[in-house]
Amino acid sequence: MSREYNREEILRIAAERLRRKAEEEKRAENEYYKKITTGAPWFLFKTVVAFCTLMMVLTTVEVFVDGETKKLDNSEWRIDRELYLLWHQSIKVGDYLFAPHLRDWSGHAEDGYEITYSPIFRTGKKLSYDLQVNEITIRRHEEIRARSIFTWFPYLQIAMFIPLATFIFRRQKPWFNFARVASMIVVLPGILLVTILTLL
Repeated sequence: MSREYNREEILRIAAERLRRKAEEEKRAENEYYKKITTGAPWFLFKTVVAFCTLMMVLTTVEVFVDGETKKLDNSEWRIDRELYLLWHQSIKVGDYLFAPHLRDWSGHAEDGYEITYSPIFRTGKKLSYDLQVNEITIRRHEEIRARSIFTWFPYLQIAMFIPLATFIFRRQKPWFNFARVASMIVVLPGILLVTILTLL
């Protein structure tokens, strides 16, 4: 009887300890969640969300809407022989790099080049020129700027959506904290870097 009583008492004490430990962990978890979703850390995260969302919208507009188009003199563009791209020709218009495939470059006309700018940041977006397809057919070719937000669409916009999705679907779960930290440590610096290198 006493052995069975001791076993029941031990099990009751162990269950009580587990219950207290679970309550303490839950309380600590709630305090941590409250800490990261209020005050300065939460304001900083909301600022990151606002910036990334704004950039997502602006870069999407940049991709789908064209700005002004300017005719280029032959002196305003050049073939960059220093940059070797396999199966592509590297063409520089100012600091903008365009890399048409060789099949879209052979037979190009010597004049009639135009550059189209983006509407918001006014950065080079497309290079247009005529191609002699055969003796009687000429077609207009448009080449999107290489290594830019225009060629990285929609992957860049998906990355910019991560902070907003984290904000909208926030839960007291480990993925929320991971996505929140990733938004501030990876996504924001990446967007700033891309913005500086490709838009400004």
